[in-house]
Amino acid sequence: MHTNFSWGSKVVRSAATHSSQALAITAPAKGWVIPLNAIPDPAFASSALGEGVGLELLDDLICAPCDAKVAAIASAQHAITLEILGGTGAGAQILIHCGIDTVALNGAPFTVLVAEGQQVAAGDPLMRVDLESVVHAGKSLATPIILIEPAGHRLTVAQPQAHLCERGGALLTIEPAGMAGQAAAGAAAASDDTAFTATHTLALPLPHGLHARPCAAIAAEAGKFAGPVELACNGNTANANSITAMMKLGAVHNAQLTIKAGGPDAEAAVASLAALIAAGAGDDIAAPAPTPDAASDKAPALLQRQDLSATALADGELAGIAAAPGEALGAAYYLHRARIEVSETSLGIAEERARLADGLAQLHARLDHASDHHAAEIAAAHRGILNDPALAEALDARITAGASAAMAWQAVMGEEAEALAGLSDPRLSERADDFRDLEQQLICILIGKETQLSAPAGAIVIADDLYPSDLKPLADAGIAGIATMRGGATSHLAILAASADIPMVAAFGKQLCDVEEGELVHLDGDQGRLRRGLSDTDRDALARHMADRRARYTRALEAAQHDTVLVSGERIEVFANLGDVEDAQEARALGAEGSGLVRTEFLFLDRATPPDHDEQAQIYRAIFACFDDKPVIFRTLDIGADKPASYLPMEAEDNPALGVRGIRIGLRYPDLLRTQLRAILSAAGAHTAYIMAPMVTGVDEVDALRAMLDEVVSELNHTGAVKLGAMIETPASALIAPVLAARLDFLSVGTNDLTQYTLAVDRTNSEVAAMQDPMHPGVLRLIGLAGEACEAAACPLGVCGSAAGDRVAAAVLVGLGVRELSASAARIPELKAHLRGLTLATCRKAALSALAAATPEAARAAAAGVIDADMNDNCDGATPVPHTKDEG
Repeated sequence: MHTNFSWGSKVVRSAATHSSQALAITAPAKGWVIPLNAIPDPAFASSALGEGVGLELLDDLICAPCDAKVAAIASAQHAITLEILGGTGAGAQILIHCGIDTVALNGAPFTVLVAEGQQVAAGDPLMRVDLESVVHAGKSLATPIILIEPAGHRLTVAQPQAHLCERGGALLTIEPAGMAGQAAAGAAAASDDTAFTATHTLALPLPHGLHARPCAAIAAEAGKFAGPVELACNGNTANANSITAMMKLGAVHNAQLTIKAGGPDAEAAVASLAALIAAGAGDDIAAPAPTPDAASDKAPALLQRQDLSATALADGELAGIAAAPGEALGAAYYLHRARIEVSETSLGIAEERARLADGLAQLHARLDHASDHHAAEIAAAHRGILNDPALAEALDARITAGASAAMAWQAVMGEEAEALAGLSDPRLSERADDFRDLEQQLICILIGKETQLSAPAGAIVIADDLYPSDLKPLADAGIAGIATMRGGATSHLAILAASADIPMVAAFGKQLCDVEEGELVHLDGDQGRLRRGLSDTDRDALARHMADRRARYTRALEAAQHDTVLVSGERIEVFANLGDVEDAQEARALGAEGSGLVRTEFLFLDRATPPDHDEQAQIYRAIFACFDDKPVIFRTLDIGADKPASYLPMEAEDNPALGVRGIRIGLRYPDLLRTQLRAILSAAGAHTAYIMAPMVTGVDEVDALRAMLDEVVSELNHTGAVKLGAMIETPASALIAPVLAARLDFLSVGTNDLTQYTLAVDRTNSEVAAMQDPMHPGVLRLIGLAGEACEAAACPLGVCGSAAGDRVAAAVLVGLGVRELSASAARIPELKAHLRGLTLATCRKAALSALAAATPEAARAAAAGVIDADMNDNCDGATPVPHTKDEG
């Protein structure tokens, strides 16, 4: 259907006849190339805006078609104008207009990845387009790519037939048009100083402001008059013959727009342009439908939203995501962070470069004084960001273009933060705060003004979000807890809060705004809850409960190094989930009897190349050493499109949670996986090497991994014991557990992902976070199936999700056949003390009661009732401390 259009008469030359001076303009995205007159918009089809071609998009990423500077970005984010830098095309400007009539979408489907004034190289990303949203809105994906400011140049089509073109493929060429064209361009520029003798001011009636279509109509009308014509708005002026200049005015609906004209026909020019604009200049001037965010006294009534998660909460209780363990009782104290305003004025390129270098040196010095190993790890990550050469290039480009050091830093770090915040993986999206943190710290250094936060001692701090560098001053002030609207359990702030023994709950969302300043609240970092509206009786009861808990923890810690044996005599192994050597040391000190999960991906992320055999073996060997002869289970690398690594050439995925992750990534990059297997075996020495595959969904994956492992064992002539296991993280793996148990040496349930996939609940989404409950009967039934399969095959079954440390869930899991529980280190002392007060019969009875329940709440209540009724007298009833990191 793309081959029936005429290419018209204005683009008169083909690439085969162009001059050797021609500059190549490549396709900014994959798509069907069509003639401009096939574009479903008269302004583009008539070439009123300029010559070029159309590209029906088949790709959501739009890249620069040549080396250029970003001259303008449309206020609706749907179009970008580039000014060609250097060479034969210097000064010419190209418009990439994504879709037709997409200005009406108010920017919703578009994510711009560059800023005005930024220099880009051919192939650099410019924007992302949600193609599905554009189509669903009834808009065309035909994208004009046109020469709107010739500057003495002419354009040629590379291939004068409709065709499919890949990103980077030949599209257009631009070359000098000759002396006549250059002289005309110079004459147009020389008219700027002519006096203006007629003016007219009006409120801009265009619903979408001055975008490409009306600017083209205005330029065409202005060209009919002999004298100069300008538009003025917001203190800025633009030549009315320049489409780009007019778009850069940023004139929006109802803005005050002044038309100025000079020369013998000035009055006629002003009158003609005023009439054109009043009539819409090619736009429909009927008021656009209000956007969802538009405030209006006459806004239509909206359906009332019911918070379904609230039905599971007690009165006055708010649900978030548990981020750091413990409980706190105190007065709510709001912290607000204002954006720091910086000067755009540059003192000169050399001066601003020097200021930036000096500021970075001071920031590096700060990072060198970390207080503990968690802070040191985070500081190391921050130093890695500061040393990124790509970041340095982006900053220098902005300073060279005239930005101050502070403005360049604020813009570049803001863009990086926004890009990370949009990623689906919580570990990476939460790293956006590291960029925001560094942005603020350096800005304070550059402007010589510190904005350190503080709060009253004993307060529960409430904030939209906080940065890692905020924790120390707040801890020094003696705050009791932290509650945030955003953030998550794997953020650096959460890790530091746990290290400082400050309870934290994140991702409450806007409901947190209901809490009043100074109100007494109870923050439960164990369950991810905040309770308000407390009576005097509630306050006294909570204070007693927290004092009793501290006493119980002290007793549990004293007995933490003893084995865990049920009252009925059965041995339960209590392991720890680890991320690095320091985690292993802490876990061993708190009584861990081994590790049920070593997350090896910590070695593979945030670096330019993967770790080699020697680097991996050294770290794995240190973790083995922390546990003597006790089991240490290494999960193979779990990286991929949602946890990107620069050395993996992978495309972005629409739904990374269901994409290339877990064992899939290892099997797609066998050299990477094989090197890791060698490193684990080399580090094991006399230890048994336990190796566990993540996200297994089929026996073919297990068989492929077993074959690779056997090859490595043979190559190394490894004589030590090797055990291969897999994680039960999807309903599929639980349902085929009998087959897996027959092929493998052990299985381990990752309750966090199993719950997420079973219930179709994104555990990072505050809208549905309260639904993420491993006590859901459906999840328990899947674990029960795995327990039955492992018992029949004499295959050990463990759990390495957060449910392993929950008081009620732990008993239920033991009743379902689990004999190894792996939790975060902080949970271990109380978990072991709790299990020592149970019998196997109690656990089985609790499991049966939970399985018979209809809801997670009913399952928890039924199991808790059994435990409380049957618990042996020597059980201390401890409530375990929850995790501080994502548990699998």
